[in-house]
Amino acid sequence: MAGVFDGLQVLDLSWGIAGPMTTMMLVDNGARVTRIERPEGDPFADQTGYRVWHRGKRSATIDLRSPQGHTAFLALASRADIVVETFSPGTTDELGIDHATLCAINPRLITCSISGYGRHPDHADRPGYDALVAARTGLLYDQKGRRGTAFEYIVGRDGPHPEYDAPDGLVRGADRPGPVFPRTPWPSIGANYVASLGIAAALCAREVTGRGQHVETSLLQGALAAISLNWQRVENPDATLYWMWPIDSRSIEGIYECADGRWVHHWTVRPKWVLGAAEAERPQDVVLDTAYRDDPDRISMEADGFLTGIFLHPLLAEAFKKFPSSDWVEAGALAGIGVALVRSPAEALADESFLADGCVVEVDDPEVGRIRHVGSVLEFSSTPGGVTAPSPRSGAHTAEVLAEAAAIIASPAAPTRPTTTTGEAGEGSEGGTGPRPGVSLAHPLAGVRVLDLGLGVAGPFAGRVLADLGADVIKVMAMHDGYWSGTHMGLGTNRGKRSIAVNLKHPLGRAALDRLIEQADVFTVNWRPGAAARLRLDFDTLHARFPRLVYCNTRGYEKGPRSDLPGTDQTAAALTGTEWEDGACDAGNPPLWSRSNMGDTGNALLAATAITAALYHRERTGEGQAVSTSIVNAGLLHTSYAWIASDGTSADWGHVDGDQHGLSPYYRLYQCEDDAWLFVAALTPEHRLRLLHAVTGHAVSAVEPPNTRGDAGAALEAALEANLEADLEAGFRSRPAAAWQSALDALGVPAEVVDESFCRTIFDDPHARAERLVSETWASGVGRFEDPGLLVGFSDTPSVIQGGPCMCGEHTRQLLREHGYTDTEIDDMAAEHAVLDAPIERP
Repeated sequence: MAGVFDGLQVLDLSWGIAGPMTTMMLVDNGARVTRIERPEGDPFADQTGYRVWHRGKRSATIDLRSPQGHTAFLALASRADIVVETFSPGTTDELGIDHATLCAINPRLITCSISGYGRHPDHADRPGYDALVAARTGLLYDQKGRRGTAFEYIVGRDGPHPEYDAPDGLVRGADRPGPVFPRTPWPSIGANYVASLGIAAALCAREVTGRGQHVETSLLQGALAAISLNWQRVENPDATLYWMWPIDSRSIEGIYECADGRWVHHWTVRPKWVLGAAEAERPQDVVLDTAYRDDPDRISMEADGFLTGIFLHPLLAEAFKKFPSSDWVEAGALAGIGVALVRSPAEALADESFLADGCVVEVDDPEVGRIRHVGSVLEFSSTPGGVTAPSPRSGAHTAEVLAEAAAIIASPAAPTRPTTTTGEAGEGSEGGTGPRPGVSLAHPLAGVRVLDLGLGVAGPFAGRVLADLGADVIKVMAMHDGYWSGTHMGLGTNRGKRSIAVNLKHPLGRAALDRLIEQADVFTVNWRPGAAARLRLDFDTLHARFPRLVYCNTRGYEKGPRSDLPGTDQTAAALTGTEWEDGACDAGNPPLWSRSNMGDTGNALLAATAITAALYHRERTGEGQAVSTSIVNAGLLHTSYAWIASDGTSADWGHVDGDQHGLSPYYRLYQCEDDAWLFVAALTPEHRLRLLHAVTGHAVSAVEPPNTRGDAGAALEAALEANLEADLEAGFRSRPAAAWQSALDALGVPAEVVDESFCRTIFDDPHARAERLVSETWASGVGRFEDPGLLVGFSDTPSVIQGGPCMCGEHTRQLLREHGYTDTEIDDMAAEHAVLDAPIERP
């Protein structure tokens, strides 16, 4: 069966990380992606991720600045569906390939731009390299968390219990204060997620309107996506339930060293079980007799739980050291709780269970032979995708692509719609509607109704991003969900929705849900295997009644031996190598669970992308289907720069140094005279020589044209290599960080001061507020609620903030009325505890 994007033609003008990853997700799901490379080569061609991210694509070398190359590209664009580019602002205008130009020759074309900072006037002209964006936005200060939590720092407060420090011995990654560099490129990862979602949404809208549009996002918005649940500013931060400790830099996080020197991540922390298991002859002999919610000895997420964790940490650390990691992992599996081995990316890719699932695949690379890397991360029941080919040699398809362009020039014709999987055009296919001439959409998913039964973060965050695309998202809550909905995570995941609270064990409550399903387009959950079937809410049952329904049930792990275990952001990060690399474990450090980790939110964004793609498919065919993904899939995507050979040897993907400054002397953090930090990204020989001359005083001309020094420049770098970092560290200590940034800006060397307070200032940034990069709504308890806003923009069908976070049962009566219930019936249902009717008066 063909992939969900089968028949789509994509031109890939991207380089770096976010763009290539975005087009990888398109090609994995059936699109024909042609990578257009420039004759002078790709400045990032030596990164190991290219062998993964360019798989399945064609590669053609075309000079867009030459008349012949420009004409050929315009011809290809006239028949294309999507163009993805990562140029600096203004470059597409200069090249004559901007959206307006391309749209004039192909009105159905969707163009996607991924820049460093979008159109923000204070940032747009800054170099858009990933680590520089992480520095300028202060994301490097969020890796270990901020003292008291980020949202307390944002409002200038210390947070609860300021008299307490982290417990002795609690070290994450490098044991030093200040910002740290993680291996995971979080701004690019976030931009990939939202760009992929934006393209799917634009395709969905095009099936209705018949028009393409310009989709825009940036690494700045990617950084906001990564940190979206942590950066909040509220009117009343002392509101009951709001504060939670897991992102506080002082808090425990369940990462412990075992007797064999390996680390495990135990989450959520169950101290009674751990301490009891440590006293047994084997930890596998101790069972768990209560669920997490019912465990009186669990560590709560409130301020008292924070103190409990600090006091218990030494005991838990001592307990885990009594047995090897394999015993603890097995004990956790037997007890049904989360205990995962912290593994390197190479170990993750060697996992046979991952290979059997398909989240890891083997391909025959034309240059290095058989290798393993991340597989396709989106799953579809009717339109399954997959990795079809390795990354091609650069320019391997140039002649083929130029011949196609020449044929188009010789016989121009209007672009055609992709065919359905049955081979018929969408407007003629059974159940498909096709574009409606003259029809406009207010938002990409306007008119789509979503039932969100998701739990925690990974489930409901998908509903939040669908709401931002204009969908009518109904959050179906349990009667007891009032606690979670008032926390900072609950507020952050439920923006823009309406809420109904039902008791699914009561016949009237279940009947109410059934009535909601009858009018739904999408049904989404993230329940453990078998839970939906026991309630007759599984895909097969619902699909038989509602064949147009798009059904999503995401998982924690791969389909395999871990399927029944509780999946969390933390344990998936351990299993897939993210914590290993972000903590620089190869340098001997403890693992680091980054506070910008996107396990849960990445799973949610993948789910939202799959749902939107399935809606696109339904518009063409009338067919609903089941879609899925997992937190593990997201984790493997985060480390997709990694691959291993068939014999288990690893590629050299670059490892972070033990002090977590960066990847090399030229791509790292430096502390300056004023103790502020500067990140330098001297990626070209010219950048490096100018950096050395400016900072160390070595007499190297900084004005010669690039690529003219040859052996002399290489010899100089080699001679300095032994003492290079020490020389640069000493040099940067001679001036304040801002002065160094100005000096390097004048020399054209990319660098950024690490802005610790960016998370504060962005909420008062006039442009950020005008462009809805930050959102201001209202939520019960906390009052004014501000958080990261719209993460992807559309020229024709804009995104929207529909309202503040919903509370448990807030819209029960309104929704039941919409579905045919009378007020008397609703009163009776509430009296019988079949539903919770808890309206809130909003300002």
